[in-house]
Amino acid sequence: MKKILILLSTVILSGTTLASEVKTSSLSMAKVSSSNKLAQQCQKLFNEGDKLIAEAAKQPGTHTAQVKKLQEKLSSSKQQIVKMDIPTQQKSCDKGLIALNSIKQRY
Repeated sequence: MKKILILLSTVILSGTTLASEVKTSSLSMAKVSSSNKLAQQCQKLFNEGDKLIAEAAKQPGTHTAQVKKLQEKLSSSKQQIVKMDIPTQQKSCDKGLIALNSIKQRY
């Protein structure tokens, strides 16, 4: 259970950080999407995050406060990423998926 929480927390935090890095890396990439659409990579990343949160919540000894905090972090990441244009979302979420898969392999 603890490994799932660490995994998810790391990916959510890195996703937010990666999104910020990609978003501010150039002026042309800092455009805000007015359509509020979500790139396919991002949907996949967030679906994986939702699954991990659900798994963590089912584990014995999981504190509801921990799960709630992870849900809030994931929601915050979603809000930040949906504001980006699609190419920026794709780059950010591709990095998040790579980080997620890398961490999953270790655990």
